[in-house]
Amino acid sequence: MASNPFRLHKSIFAKFTLSFISVGLIPLLILSYISLQTFSGFMERYATNNYEQMLLFASRNVDDMFVKYNNISKLMYSYGVGGLYGQLGQAIAAQSKEKDIRLTMTINDFLQTVLYTERNLQSVFFVLPDGTFQSLSKNNVALDYQYQYPRVEWQEQMKLNRNGLGFFSTHKQDYFLGASDQVMTFGRNLTDVLGSSKVEGEIVGSFYMDVGLGVFNEIFKQMVLNNRDTVYVVDKQGIILYSNQTELIGSVFHANPSDDFLHLQQETAENNIKIVGEFYKKELFLKVEQLIKTITIVIGLCMISLIVVAVWFSNRFSTPIRSITREMAKVESGNFDTKVTVKTADELGLLSHGFNKMVGRLKEYIDVVYVAQIKQKQAELNALKSQIRPHYLYNTLEVIRMNAVAEDANEVGDMILSLSHQLKYVLDYGEESVAIRAEKANVEQYFQLMVIRYGEHKLGLDFRFDADLMDYAIPKLSLQPIVENAIYHGIMPKPGKGTIRISIEKLPDNLLSVTVDDDGVGMNEDTLELVRQKLAKGSSLDTGSSIGLINVHERIVALYGQGFGVEINSSQHIGTTVRLVIPLTKEVSVRVERHSSR
Repeated sequence: MASNPFRLHKSIFAKFTLSFISVGLIPLLILSYISLQTFSGFMERYATNNYEQMLLFASRNVDDMFVKYNNISKLMYSYGVGGLYGQLGQAIAAQSKEKDIRLTMTINDFLQTVLYTERNLQSVFFVLPDGTFQSLSKNNVALDYQYQYPRVEWQEQMKLNRNGLGFFSTHKQDYFLGASDQVMTFGRNLTDVLGSSKVEGEIVGSFYMDVGLGVFNEIFKQMVLNNRDTVYVVDKQGIILYSNQTELIGSVFHANPSDDFLHLQQETAENNIKIVGEFYKKELFLKVEQLIKTITIVIGLCMISLIVVAVWFSNRFSTPIRSITREMAKVESGNFDTKVTVKTADELGLLSHGFNKMVGRLKEYIDVVYVAQIKQKQAELNALKSQIRPHYLYNTLEVIRMNAVAEDANEVGDMILSLSHQLKYVLDYGEESVAIRAEKANVEQYFQLMVIRYGEHKLGLDFRFDADLMDYAIPKLSLQPIVENAIYHGIMPKPGKGTIRISIEKLPDNLLSVTVDDDGVGMNEDTLELVRQKLAKGSSLDTGSSIGLINVHERIVALYGQGFGVEINSSQHIGTTVRLVIPLTKEVSVRVERHSSR
């Protein structure tokens, strides 16, 4: 006997299986969840801390970079002239005052010495107080002598920072012809510390160094970045000095507001430079997710193994019980020629032997005492079966529908419900005419069946009449046959979707007009004329086409007289219109008095 899904929760097999799963699977799930959460949290913190350490290391390297170029700029004070160290400022001051032609050579020697002390230096400049300057470059590019060097804002900053290291954010070398490289510039004033009588000395010139952005590549080369990760070096004005997204260099920094990124930041200790990292979380934690996925698969396999063992053990225990249950069901149905076979010698074996003895004795007792009564009851039952009424069919359809719904066959359930309503409507012989609302409901039930069968993309239904007409009378089953004709002969042969419109309106002389039209394939003149002839002859017993339409026409004529009936018009490729004209009445009764001819 097939097991009933509604009684599965009462099955001993289900109880044993659920018990095994509860004892083994639930603790495993809880432990696995806690372990995965703890492990994933640890791995995410580890990845985050790793990137924080890399940004901290980068910030320290940026500080070291400033220290390095600060020391390079101070070479002016230890650079010797004529074998004497520290005399560059005094020599430049003296040569400048005396207009010595060796001034150019002195500055050029110094620039050449400095330029090749560090590989990331791109070009160097020395600007005299009168505005003239000399330069050297590694890129062999020509200087644009029309360009005013240095920039005005650089000069202002150098005046304010007389003895310190000047820093100018990333910019293009637009003072070289055709140069497109971006550089940073460091600057320092050179004072005559030996030849001046003042405490701070006279400024004899300003020294500038252009440093290529390759210096940042060296700093960040140890940082492994994914495709969507971005790092920024931002100065205190918010200008991006460097980024692995080169198109952002030189622009104002704006943080990415997306929560899909991990935002980290470190600030240098000495120079107010920020190192900002925006790391794409999905790629950042990809390896963590892969590891968690592997662990999850292992846990899943363990769960499956546990479930298989639970089902196997429960099945071995419950199979003998199910065997006894099946045989008991046979006994319940009156079949006493049955026997339970259980090969085990345990309690279940004893139970099966006791069941077999009980069935044998029951058979003997029933054969002797109750056979006559059973035959009498059977005769009475057969008499009752012959009195089945339509409501039994409705109830049976409802049971079938509920089973379909229980099996998640909702569409089948809806079809059975619509069919049940239609059968109840059709088999109710009490009335010849009904309210429009009842006929409308029947059409909707039928149309719902058609939509389930052919789909909403194929059929559409539109009612066009006022609510105050719903209580007027209309012949029962007058609309459904017309709608059926429209679907099968009009819309189904048509490619694409078709719509049926039902319109009802009052006419003068106390009449009611009901119109059913469709936008289907329509009929040609010959076919239309044939249908009109059949309506005129009243051949409803014919087995050909238009049976439903002719039947409706004849019933209207029978109810209201020859002045009433069905009118039909059609145009090929446009559609068909069917019109009923009947007397206007609100009285719904078994018999409707014939109306006088129009």
